[in-house]
Formats: sequence, structure tokens, C-alpha cells
Amino acid sequence: MQTYLECIPCFVKQTMSVMELVELNDEIREKTLRAVLKYLSTIDFHHSPPAMARQIHKLIREQSGISDPYLTEKQRDQQLAMQLLPQLEQQVLMADNKLRAAVLVAIAGNSIDHGVYHGMTVEQILTSVEQALEVPLLGDLDNFAASIAKAESILYLGDNAGEIVLDKILLNQLPLDKTTFAVRGGPIINDATYAEAQQAGITELVTVIDNGDISPGTILNNCDPAFVALFNKADMIIAKGQGNYETLSDNKANIFFLLKTKCPVIAADIGCSMGSALLYHPSA
Repeated sequence: MQTYLECIPCFVKQTMSVMELVELNDEIREKTLRAVLKYLSTIDFHHSPPAMARQIHKLIREQSGISDPYLTEKQRDQQLAMQLLPQLEQQVLMADNKLRAAVLVAIAGNSIDHGVYHGMTVEQILTSVEQALEVPLLGDLDNFAASIAKAESILYLGDNAGEIVLDKILLNQLPLDKTTFAVRGGPIINDATYAEAQQAGITELVTVIDNGDISPGTILNNCDPAFVALFNKADMIIAKGQGNYETLSDNKANIFFLLKTKCPVIAADIGCSMGSALLYHPSA
């Protein structure tokens, strides 16, 4: 998916949010914002929004000297999700359709997104997850189940810290010996890295790899060759979140996108309402 004019204000808002989060002084804030605005004046709109965000957050790290601005938020979100996990596991266990319930929990976890919801509080996260669980699931669950049953290899592309804790519920509905879970290659916004996957206990369930890149999505040209080879060989790919949709929506692989639509540009691109819980398979 390309970048649209409507994405520019979001990039600026995200920049301001990070600077407020790490409490930069006015001089560094001005210098950082000028650097970001200068970059935005030169961007190629044919590239995806995560490609833009990758460079913007590189500029923020360089100007601030802080390598992982969202570290505290990620740690908090991980702990919060782990507290929610037993209750949600019980709900799925009691559900008539466990796969559907697990998919809804995984999508509800996609509400934990500091790239969209700036300054999220614990109360806002709890409310967002709770509301997301009540939204109807849009997508072909039978097709999803059939693809799982046929696949000899499944690649699960994780998204955010905290969210990946809830992904464990869906992972347990998959053939664990055939599933690999992928995370980002380093800190970017509140996206999950290997450290968060290990903390969440995902490394105890399935093989976990990082993609070798720090984009808030999956830009294959930037990823490690070993990850790209795994991506290309996978019979089925489960891609979580808006960033993975933005970077892979034009890919012809057998990809099922699981996300909550939090952006009007993405909602329009897919053709759904804001706030939808999507199990989206472009070739379906």
C-alpha cells in the first residue's frame, strides 16, 4: 500500500507524541521536528507508510539519543496482557467456536498500538480490548480453518508488545510444530522484538525469529535473507496489524491479515468501516 497525503499529519503527530513521551527539551524537540518535516518534504508517496516511519523514527533516535523510546510502555503492556491472558483463555475454552474466539482475541490485542493511539493509558487499553471483543468478525473463518488444515508451514507475523501475549491463544489453535512466529529486528515504536516474545512465553511454544529489520511492518527488501526465504516457502502467512497490511497488501502469497482498522486510509483501502475486526484474505 502506498503512502497518502492523509498520512502526513499522522507522521507529525507521532513525532510529537514520541518527543512528549521521552520529555525532550524544547531545543531538541525543535531540531527533531525540523529534521522530520524536512524528510517528509522529500518522500516518495509510492512507498508504504512503514517505510516512511522507519526513517522518521531513525531521525528521532538520532536527535534524542534514545534507542528505544517506548521501552517502558512495552514493558507495561506486556505485564497488563499477561494479567488478562488467563481470563481470555478461559473465554476461548468455553466458546462454541474456539478458533473464531481465538481470532477475535488476537485482533482485540491489535488495539494495543502506540503508533495510532498516542499516550495510551492502562484504562484505555482495557477498554479498547474489551470493546474489540464485542465487534463482529469480518472474514471467511472457514477458509482460514481450511488453510490451517492444509498448511505444512505457517509463518505468523507478530505486531506489538502486549498484543503478542494474546496471540498465544491463537497460536495454540495452530499446529505448533509447523508454525514459526516472527518479530521485528529491533525497537521501533511499540512493536515486539525477540525479547518481548521470549518474555511472553512464545519461544516456549514455537520457533521465533526476527525479520532483521526495524520497520513497523514487513518490508521484504529490507529483511534478512533467511527470513525472506522462510516467508517465500510458507504455505500460509498470518499477518497481524496495520503495518503488516500496509507493507504486504500487494504481495501474492497466501496471507491472512488479522487487524483492527484504526486508520481511515486503511479502512478505505480495504473497503470496511473504522474499528472493524478483520480476517482479511485478499485473494478470497
